[in-house]
Amino acid sequence: MSQNGPTITAINAAANRLGLHPGMALADARAIHPALAVEHADEAGDAEALARLALWCQCFSPLTRPDAPDGNGAGILLDITGCAHLFGGETGLIAALAARFVRFGLTAKIAIAPTIGAAWALSRYGQGVQIADGPLHEALAPLPVAALRLDERTNVALNRLGLKRIGDLIGKPRAPLVARFGRELTERLDQALGHAGESFEALAAPPVWRVERRFAEPLITLDAIETALRLLACDLARLLERDGKGARQLELAFYRVDGWSARREVRTSAPSRQARHLARLLTERLDAIEGDAGFGFEAMTLGAFDVENTETRQQALADDARAANGGLAPLMAPLIDRLVNRCGADHVTRYEPFASHLPERSARPVSVLRQAGQIAETHDWKTHLDALADGASFGRPLLLFARPEPVTAMFTVPDGPPVRFEWRRVSHRVTRAEGPERIAPEWWRAPPKSRNDRAGRLTRDYYRVEDEKGRRFWLYREGLFGRANDCLDAMPAWFIHGIFA
Repeated sequence: MSQNGPTITAINAAANRLGLHPGMALADARAIHPALAVEHADEAGDAEALARLALWCQCFSPLTRPDAPDGNGAGILLDITGCAHLFGGETGLIAALAARFVRFGLTAKIAIAPTIGAAWALSRYGQGVQIADGPLHEALAPLPVAALRLDERTNVALNRLGLKRIGDLIGKPRAPLVARFGRELTERLDQALGHAGESFEALAAPPVWRVERRFAEPLITLDAIETALRLLACDLARLLERDGKGARQLELAFYRVDGWSARREVRTSAPSRQARHLARLLTERLDAIEGDAGFGFEAMTLGAFDVENTETRQQALADDARAANGGLAPLMAPLIDRLVNRCGADHVTRYEPFASHLPERSARPVSVLRQAGQIAETHDWKTHLDALADGASFGRPLLLFARPEPVTAMFTVPDGPPVRFEWRRVSHRVTRAEGPERIAPEWWRAPPKSRNDRAGRLTRDYYRVEDEKGRRFWLYREGLFGRANDCLDAMPAWFIHGIFA
């Protein structure tokens, strides 16, 4: 966004063919092509993606850094000193990089030069792939002065004076240039030509929580594999404890002597660095691994690919304190992990609040691995239940049926509570009743087309009733008397939705 309105920050090849360019006002671009498709720029997302790409480039060099985007695109700096021979020389390295970028769907201009400034200039303003083998002043001379990484004001001033190319600056007296444009112009020129040193601070690779063991004799038996797994779990646990982390996703990899490999993955419901627990989860996933051993496994690795910060505490004291308060938290996480490991994450669920006043929709099951361990911080059940009651004092039973069950009810007043009802072939005489608690249907849901399609789409009146033996039930009438649109020209129906303890 500029003083004159939105501007273009990036274009594709089709827009380039139309004569559009970054920095152009959006109004001017639409005057050229009224059907121009425009998306809002995501600068933060672009910066994050560029940083990830720079980290990926560390497979070619350990020293990489993203270069801030400008009117000619964004870049990545690689210090390939001592690395090029690993890829068949500079030409082979460029070919490997270009092939990967094409596979990623990225358009890239690659240049190799002895200095950062020269490589930056050749990659943005040069033609195609550039390798500066000869003298730098010859390679840089044809390029515009903007290739020296100068600010726009200096570029405009130089062009007005007829100094449009880098070659126009080489060999010129320094004093007049410094007096007119400051020291930045000569410093950038010297850096590009190699007369002044320049370096960059490389990105630090993200920490890797991964351990491995190599074996003098390949492992074949399941007992030997399990022993090695326990040792790996201890190694990883010490690594996680050192950094104050807990693992949420683990991957165990096996490497056979003939080059074949296999992997086993587990997830945990809460961050964990207990070696015994992690080893037990992975041991349960070793199905058929002994049959795949062949001539044996020569190496095994165990990595944590999803970690979270965890508090360092004395586990025994923490467990004793929770047990004294009646808490089961120390036992729940390992149990949940084992159930997930055996039954699958989709079959082990917990409930989270959902924005609906209908009781059967006010909570929904989600995988126990989804934001597990953060339920107390993300879900306030008391506030949710108070919102459902809308400030009323009506209590709801803790036990709700998965589906409301129909009952046969007798009543004295059409819109009043029942005086008797029959449920599961047992008759109950109502001695006390409280209510109604009226719940209107969700207006955004389609209206019912038949009696079989009326669940959750008609007005409900809920009653708390007690029979002659003191048993308490939660009943509701679906539909209202005398309202054809609500009850589909049929008598309202009665259902039991829950039982009070």
